[in-house]
Parts: sequence; structure tokens; C-alpha cells
Amino acid sequence: MIKYSHILNFLRLSILIVTLCGVFSACDDEPQFRITGTVDGLGTRRITMVYPADGVLHTATVTAIDGKFSFTGSSRDYTMVEFLSPQGKVFSRLPVKNGQSIKCELDIDDPYKLELKGSKPAEQWAEFLTKNHDLLTDGTTEMINQAVEEYVNSNKNNIVSSLMLLTLYNAADNESKTSSLFASLSPEARPEKLVSGYRLLLSQNNNAAINVKVRPMTLTNSKDSAERFVPLRSSYSLLHFSTGTAAQANQANKAILPAFDRYTRRRLRVLEISLAPDSIQWKRSLAGDTTKWAHTWVPGGASSPLLYDLNIPRAPYFILADSTGNQIYRGSSIATAIDSLNNRLAPKSR
Repeated sequence: MIKYSHILNFLRLSILIVTLCGVFSACDDEPQFRITGTVDGLGTRRITMVYPADGVLHTATVTAIDGKFSFTGSSRDYTMVEFLSPQGKVFSRLPVKNGQSIKCELDIDDPYKLELKGSKPAEQWAEFLTKNHDLLTDGTTEMINQAVEEYVNSNKNNIVSSLMLLTLYNAADNESKTSSLFASLSPEARPEKLVSGYRLLLSQNNNAAINVKVRPMTLTNSKDSAERFVPLRSSYSLLHFSTGTAAQANQANKAILPAFDRYTRRRLRVLEISLAPDSIQWKRSLAGDTTKWAHTWVPGGASSPLLYDLNIPRAPYFILADSTGNQIYRGSSIATAIDSLNNRLAPKSR
């Protein structure tokens, strides 16, 4: 004989299960994601969130109050959200999808200083950036690539591996290994919508920036004097945006030197622009540097109003421009930049 109390308990349990299923289902089917947090150094200013979803780039802008902000967006699959400063420069990234609520602490001057809570991939992403902060800030391209490769090889079923290959790994002159690393990931770790979406974001940013002309500007050189740059004074100009570390600068210098020695200054001008956070680090990086082109620094780095229109996404980065300021090449490969230069100047070299 079934007791009445047992029936009541069974009904209560059934209602609880149905309720929980409804909650979980609502979370899974939630048509939005939410990102809230604070940005150190932002104050009360506007910031912008950009992310690709379903083949379209979405943008939202809010005014943070004392650095505190809140965004909502929608992406059924994982997407990489980028946060832009008031000057339009990317200062942080994080992965998110619908149904997630991410809480974060960011720094407007340091993309590798952050805390994220709300999803395992976001937390793992922040953990890697924080753990490797010094390496990502001051290490060479080879050192950073090696750290990413080690993570990817140990986490082939983790979507964070895809995020690292998309954003931290330098694939220039290294396309074969990059393809192999992506191919080694499980399908769950490299969803096509995430990969294609982020490439859409990069493509739009680069296409918009390459149509901008490199204009005359005045920077501070290593002698603490004004360095005037005017594209019209040379047939071509090679701008090297450096990190402010000697290791990365030396690596680029070896590739630039043959071209610098080969062509006259009327044909080629080389200008290094350090994106170091302060002039002390920049001056320290120049110790022992014997190259004869101008070494300059701009306060604010890539967020400086002088560089705003050029949209420099990272360092090292290179722009080859002609005498009218048209950009011939922009990207992370100094080898490609030099090849492009030689194709234009070699037949007319002295």
C-alpha cells in the first residue's frame, strides 16, 4: 500500500527535477551573454566591445563609471570578445558564449593583467596570460610561440588552445607549423565558427587600416630631441613598431640592416617607434644598439593620438609606405616587408 506521504514526497521531487531542468535548459538556451567588471585606469570614459557572431561583426559602446561597466551580447557559439579603449585600441580579450555571465577585472594599459570568472575557458585564458605576463610582455617571438606550442600540445581538447593560436601565436613565416598545430586539435577545441569569426574580425580591422595614409608626425628620439618624420622625403619608409625590449629589437634589426645598407636615405628611411609603456624601459632597450636609423618613442604607445588611425594591433609590427604615405605592407612579418621593398627598389638600387 502506497502511503500518502510517499506520494507527496514523490511529487515534490518531480517538481524539483522539472524546475531544475527548466533552469538548466534556460541557461543553455539563454539568448545572451553578459560581461561585467572594472577596468583599472579607465575612469569615467567610453569603452567598446567588438565580437564576431554568425558571420557578422557586432559592436556595442557604453560609458564606464569609475571604471565599472556592463555589456550584453549574443553568440550561440564561443566567440572572442575584444575591448577597445576610448582611443580605439584593443586592451583586452576574452572568450564567451550565450548563457554565460563573465565577471572581470581588466587593466587599460596591460592586456596581460586580468582576472576572469564565470566560465572555465575564460578562467583558463586569464590564468595563462597572468602566468606568462613577463614572457608575453618582454619575450621574443620564438619564446612566446614556444610557450603557446607547449600549451597546445598538452591541451588538444581545450578550446583555449585555439584562442592562443588565433591571438598569441605568430604565424608569419611559420604557416606550416601553425596549420599542423590547428590540425592536431580535436574538432571541439577548434570550432569553425570561432576560427572563421576571429579571422573576419582581423580582416575588417586590417582592411580598414591599410587604406589610411601614413602622415607626417613628430616623435621623441633617443637624444630626447624632436624627430620629424615626413614620408615625402624618401621613396619608401619602413616603420618598425617595437615592444621596447632589446631581444625583439635585435631580431628585427638583423633583417632590416641589409636593406638599410643597400639603399640610400632618399630611397629608404627606417624609423623605429617603441611602444614601451615608459621612456625608461625604452632607453634601457637601446643599450648597445648601434643601428643608425632613428629610434623613437611615443607616450601612450599604440593608443597615442599620433598612431590612432594606423590601428597598430600588436608589436613587433611593420608598415612599409611609399612617399605619398600609401601603405604597401602592414603586418608582423619583417621578411615580407623587406621582400616587398626589394621588389620595388632592387632594380633601381645604386
